[in-house]
Amino acid sequence: MKVFKKGFFTIILFALSIFDVLGQGPPPPAPPPPPPGLPIDEDIFMGIIIALLFGIYIIYSFRLKTKTPT
Repeated sequence: MKVFKKGFFTIILFALSIFDVLGQGPPPPAPPPPPPGLPIDEDIFMGIIIALLFGIYIIYSFRLKTKTPT
């Protein structure tokens, strides 16, 4: 009798989970893509200048750390 109860409850649980999955509707459609952002080439020269200055600063600070007089 215990085997019958376990099997019966297992089948009922499986059937309820199948009905739950099948009862759901299709997912909503994906939202439209966002509008394009700002143009990347608007301030490209300013970005290059900042990158060069930052690179020079890093190289200079590294050389100061390694060339300390003893």
